[in-house]
Amino acid sequence: MFTFEYPYLFLGLLVFIVCAFTCKEKHSTIYMPHLLSLPLHVKTNLLHTILKWLGISMLFTALASPVIQSKEEQLRLSHSILLLLDVSESMHKEMFDRTMMKSKFVLSKELAASFIEKRKMDNIGVIVFGDFAYVATPLTYDYESASMIVQNLEEGIAGKKTAMYDALFLATRLLQNNSAKEKVVVLLTDGFNTTGNIPLDAALRALESEKIKVYAIGIGREGEFDEGVLSLLAQKSEGAFFKANNAKTLEEIYTKIDVMEQSLQHSSGKYHYQYLYMYPLLIAFLALLGYGKLAFRQNVCN
Repeated sequence: MFTFEYPYLFLGLLVFIVCAFTCKEKHSTIYMPHLLSLPLHVKTNLLHTILKWLGISMLFTALASPVIQSKEEQLRLSHSILLLLDVSESMHKEMFDRTMMKSKFVLSKELAASFIEKRKMDNIGVIVFGDFAYVATPLTYDYESASMIVQNLEEGIAGKKTAMYDALFLATRLLQNNSAKEKVVVLLTDGFNTTGNIPLDAALRALESEKIKVYAIGIGREGEFDEGVLSLLAQKSEGAFFKANNAKTLEEIYTKIDVMEQSLQHSSGKYHYQYLYMYPLLIAFLALLGYGKLAFRQNVCN
């Protein structure tokens, strides 16, 4: 983008223009001791006028410092977020949406996909877990593909049970060498850990080691999910624990998480400046030099 660093200096040019029509002339010539005289006022002709005003206007242009400003977008690694979605058999139970009953599985998919589409500045991935945990989509900036994969998840895709701790441990492995400033896990489940190979202590140590923040969401009625473990995960990782028993509350939770992490969503763009003042300065120098030479010749001839 072309701009001026000090555009207000053009007001000086305006003063010159006004003075050219209103100020009375006091001296026709200025004499410089030991040097040839350099008249500032000479018989006016078109070339003199052009050179004089070209020199003055270019001088003020140079003083205003014309510059081309450009922004270089750099890799955006402010956040890396993994969504951990429970796809166990219990997620097939229905929850109340605004106008109809939907299964917790369907609601979770819809809201998770919507959340992904909002996080345009983040590196985002999805892990699903049932009898086992697996990566549905690795960390990516391809939000459309990640959202589509979540929407196309099918019921029973990972079995009936709930390997929640395995999913948490898998998340720490995915984020292990990630250079993002903030590593975040959004864990959504409606149950208790009922299978898997990773104990809770090991999952907690891995989360702490990688400095991963956990937002834990328990969906369903009281007692259906492991409130104690979810709140512990949130507390140990300095995240937050939420409960939702309907679609509206779940949607509000995703919105709240989105807002809580907004402050760190900034682009690491870098500005570059190309200064151009030397070009108008050169033109001003040549124009005023030509004006001076013409004036000198005119004086000699006279």
